[in-house]
Amino acid sequence: MMPEKDFIRLIERYRAGQCTDEEIKLIDQWYDQLDGNTRLSMTETERLDLKKKLWHQINDEVDSDEENSPKGKLIQLPLFKRWVAAAAIAIIVGLGTFITYRYQSATLATSKNANVANTEIAEHTNKTDKAESIALSDGSIVHLQPQSSIRYSRSLNSPKRETWLTGKAFFEVQRNPNRPFLVYSGKVATRVLGTSFWVTAPTNAQTVEVAVQTGKVAVFKNASQSNNVDKKTNDEADAVITPNQKVTIFVEQNRLARGLVDEPKPLTLPVRAKPSSFTFDASPLPEVLRQLEQLYGIEMVVGNKDLTNCRFTGNISQQPLYSKLELLCQAIGAHYEIQGPRIIINGAGCTP
Repeated sequence: MMPEKDFIRLIERYRAGQCTDEEIKLIDQWYDQLDGNTRLSMTETERLDLKKKLWHQINDEVDSDEENSPKGKLIQLPLFKRWVAAAAIAIIVGLGTFITYRYQSATLATSKNANVANTEIAEHTNKTDKAESIALSDGSIVHLQPQSSIRYSRSLNSPKRETWLTGKAFFEVQRNPNRPFLVYSGKVATRVLGTSFWVTAPTNAQTVEVAVQTGKVAVFKNASQSNNVDKKTNDEADAVITPNQKVTIFVEQNRLARGLVDEPKPLTLPVRAKPSSFTFDASPLPEVLRQLEQLYGIEMVVGNKDLTNCRFTGNISQQPLYSKLELLCQAIGAHYEIQGPRIIINGAGCTP
């Protein structure tokens, strides 16, 4: 699309009779397409008011030019009306109040070319050095990190809730099974019903990361608004991740890797009752790992069956997960490693 200032300059040259034949043809084509390819994002009442205003403006401009134009230089009425109509449209576009151009050939791909009416889309960029909290119309909250941008739909009538993120943000999504919540980050789409999670997608990033704190998230790579990911099942997703899990999507290679978040948090709603403390007295290793699994929702695997004979005594109630594991492994002469979304405990083991 031609920049607005160039468009207005062309209109001025058109009025002054300085346009080339090709430029005049272009303006005539724009005029002829106004009714077919332009949509006015307004109510019927606003549409009628605007029509009256434009018509009066056209008549006023024509009368003025007929009176003031030198003999022999009078612009023909039909042609001049075309200029006034186009100029009026250009003015309104410049104000950004009513009109959104929607071409029939346009595709819905990413946040930058999604064709949604101006009145339904809001945009915010965090230019500070601290996180900013944005309350969405459905009650969800986005904690937008510094130098990050988000666009989001304000419509309460849409069957889905959509946002477009560049940068990093933490989402706290209100649960609504009837209106899936979607985050588009370049070629990656994240779909949830109600949960909290991080999305990290810097501008032109080679990787996009999605990390879950609560709930469940479906991730689709090579996705966009036009893919209807809100209607796909979890089985069709490239990954489904749960609390304390993350996926990293390598955009150019079109692949993803599963892993664990840097600082796993205790589940807010554990499947089983959370133990009152992590104080153990000669407790078998499998029992300690079972309680860690229950609290963090992370699979713990014993790599050597002889490790099941090991027992642990100590209090590891206050430490974060990885510190708990380090103390546990030191006590039994073992070590742990993260393999995808699970943790493996390896070592020589203990005698019965």
